[in-house]
Amino acid sequence: MLLDLQKIGETLREKREEKGLTVVNISDSLCLRKSLVQAIENGDWSLLPHEVYVRGYLKEYAHLLDLNEDVLGLDLPAEETVIPDVPVKKEPVSEGKRIGKRAIFYPLIFILIIAFFVLNQIYKERSITKSTPREVAQPASINVRSTPAEQGTLPDFVEVKKLMVTCHERTWVSVVIDGTEKKEFMLNPEDIIVLNARENFDLLIGNAGGVKLNLNGKEIELTGQSGEVKRIKVS
Repeated sequence: MLLDLQKIGETLREKREEKGLTVVNISDSLCLRKSLVQAIENGDWSLLPHEVYVRGYLKEYAHLLDLNEDVLGLDLPAEETVIPDVPVKKEPVSEGKRIGKRAIFYPLIFILIIAFFVLNQIYKERSITKSTPREVAQPASINVRSTPAEQGTLPDFVEVKKLMVTCHERTWVSVVIDGTEKKEFMLNPEDIIVLNARENFDLLIGNAGGVKLNLNGKEIELTGQSGEVKRIKVS
């Protein structure tokens, strides 16, 4: 039997106002939307759910306002709504489908494991490469030859000067060896070059603060800041 919501709503509203409560107070206390509380008080079924749910709202509302449910007529039986049970048809899973899923799943796991080991190996190789200082050996060899006319005039041993350039900041280096042979290098941090000469080295360094010079095992003082171009002659 459908409730007389118009009458019940008026009763609830009068009791609410008598207690000095607002629609917002009721909405917060019952955890109902404000629009539902207003629809109950206005008797507007179009904004409310099924009567079964409305009865529950009304009982909670009445209890909140200390109203007797019998006064509101909530003891009337509700119309029973029979919801037929709809059997759920379960599709049998064939053995072929199960085998098909396994045939995809296990190879996929195997591929992922292989990919993991390959990527891990690549990462280790790159780590080793980065941690190993690179040495760029660019020896400028001096060919000392004795011609028949010079035999007996040159000493048996000609001293070769070795200049080692160690880079710790990226820079370029241009060098003229013994005034004749010219070489140019682009060096990265941790690069090392070794140059040989008979007399001297004429160096033009693009980043004076980024290299160290060592002649025959003795460090050469190089004054300069990072980014400063400097020319130096070593002999």
